[in-house]
Amino acid sequence: MTIKSAKLALLTIAALLFSASSLYSYNRDLDVVRYVSATIKAVGWASSELEMEVLKFDHALTALAAGTRDEDHVQLRFELLWSRIDTLLEGEENRPMREQPGVKSLLLEFRQQLQQWESDVYQLSAGDRAAIVALKKTLAPYRQQARELNVDSFSGGSVWQQLDIIGDIRLRSTIYLGGLLISGGLMLWLLLRENRRNRYLAYHDMLTGLPNRMNFYQLMEQSLNRAQRDQRNLAVHMVDLNGFKSINDSLGHDVGDRVLKVVASRLGVALQGQGHVARLGGDEFVVIQPFDQRDKAEGLSEILLKTLAAEIRLPDGCLSPQASIGTSFYPEHGVTMAELLSHADTAMYYAKHDPKFSARVFEPGMDERRLRSQKLAVALQLAIENDELSLVYQPIFRLDGGNIESLEALLRWHSVEHGHISPLEIIAVAEHHGLAHQLNQWVLFTACRQLKNWHQQGHGWLKVNVNISPEIFMSGELGSTVKAVLQRTGLPASGLVLEITEDTSLWDTAGSLENLTRLRQLGVEIALDDFGTGYSSFSHLRQLPVNKLKIDKSFVSDLTTDQRAADLVHTIIKLAESLDMEVTAEGIELPEQQQRLLELGCQLGQGYLLARPLLADQVADWLQQDLQHFTPAG
Repeated sequence: MTIKSAKLALLTIAALLFSASSLYSYNRDLDVVRYVSATIKAVGWASSELEMEVLKFDHALTALAAGTRDEDHVQLRFELLWSRIDTLLEGEENRPMREQPGVKSLLLEFRQQLQQWESDVYQLSAGDRAAIVALKKTLAPYRQQARELNVDSFSGGSVWQQLDIIGDIRLRSTIYLGGLLISGGLMLWLLLRENRRNRYLAYHDMLTGLPNRMNFYQLMEQSLNRAQRDQRNLAVHMVDLNGFKSINDSLGHDVGDRVLKVVASRLGVALQGQGHVARLGGDEFVVIQPFDQRDKAEGLSEILLKTLAAEIRLPDGCLSPQASIGTSFYPEHGVTMAELLSHADTAMYYAKHDPKFSARVFEPGMDERRLRSQKLAVALQLAIENDELSLVYQPIFRLDGGNIESLEALLRWHSVEHGHISPLEIIAVAEHHGLAHQLNQWVLFTACRQLKNWHQQGHGWLKVNVNISPEIFMSGELGSTVKAVLQRTGLPASGLVLEITEDTSLWDTAGSLENLTRLRQLGVEIALDDFGTGYSSFSHLRQLPVNKLKIDKSFVSDLTTDQRAADLVHTIIKLAESLDMEVTAEGIELPEQQQRLLELGCQLGQGYLLARPLLADQVADWLQQDLQHFTPAG
């Protein structure tokens, strides 16, 4: 026999022995694997279900505190958690899990704790933030024990001991057993990785990657403890985007998501690692900033505003996010998380409705003013529904002849409970409490119906100017709203002039152009209100189908005393002429102002010198007068 033949015979014998031993080992392994696998799967499934129900109940509490879920959802998750524990304690299929060391005692203790929580859970409401936080704090140890039990079920000592037994048997069938070990190891790795991923998702916002609300609460608590221990100050900045809902409605959620991602990135860059940034939900972000000097904390608000306001390039144009920031300080404005968040949110509310400031620091009197705003919102809702608001009309004149060109509708409200409410406060309350669209519809309908009456009295040349809220403009619903109002009242579109502030059209050039073009196609005129106080560029103005510019009264008041104001007004008038637009000067109160405007070529004007706002009945008397020659009111 040759050496080659001998090797072949040896390999054949080895192969046969290997095959025989592998077949024998396979049968032995199959029995062992079946038993061990059944045990591991039963324990693993049961522990995973337990942890999942605990997490879902915890998430339900968080959602209740945030106002995104109601009490019924919390109660449902509580009942499901209780049912799961009862099943684990009594079900025969869960016996392997109960036999694990310490599991049964943990389940009994947890069930007893649920009995103690029962009355508290069924009394919870969204406003019981302190009770919710306390319940979550009591739940935390059980959540951690469920987590540890779940991890041990997949990677605990008993599991590894069983795997060692399997490995020892599989050594007698190397290829087969080796493949199973590799497969089992891969599965275990995937499971552990998935658990880590789920944990990450539970504590981070999926869109921006920032810590979510649950994670933020932990970060906030840690920051407060650290600030108290180190005797440092802490700033909480609430950041809210202005008009973000309108971006989603008019430009789509893809654009809205892109804006949120950019904002999240910019907040992190501006903070420079000196604190934490989290997304609480929607377009609401929060920044935690430790600081030693107060001016640094206040300065960060300005940095954040400037950083966020940079343009975001979109496929169809550019968008400049505008934000409002409210700030509270530890320990000056509170020592608990609830106090600091509440006060920061209150300051942010005032920043959002203060035309002078986009960032505000909490002041003690703000709580009372916010309570007034909430009461006014309820009263305003009833006033709109019961037609208790009113409009007055300020004439707009042709300066060269004194003829009335149109009437600007101005909102008035005298509440029985709150007295006279200023128009600025009415608008601020409406925009903050979601009543802006309803209020705009009321004003539009009332003004158009009144103008139709004047037309029927023989004044068909008359027009009415109506101011439009930024919210209804940016939502993209203005065109359909105006069309519906014109149809209801029978007013021709040529009789309506919509006044829109120039800052409103800056959010999104492409969206503004589309909205305004749709209105112009109806036959409605567009006036750009308070021109000169915003940030419009000439190219931006050239793109918009606007008929008229209204010069802000701040320029008119300085017209005869400040040459720069006169030069600016003259520039605006020449610019409007080049774009085939008419110019209306607001706030004319002195004869010399009127004369100077005439010299500069201004066509239209309004102000107390010409006429104060009039009731509808008073307007009818004015219209009967000889208005071919202008005479000052009064």
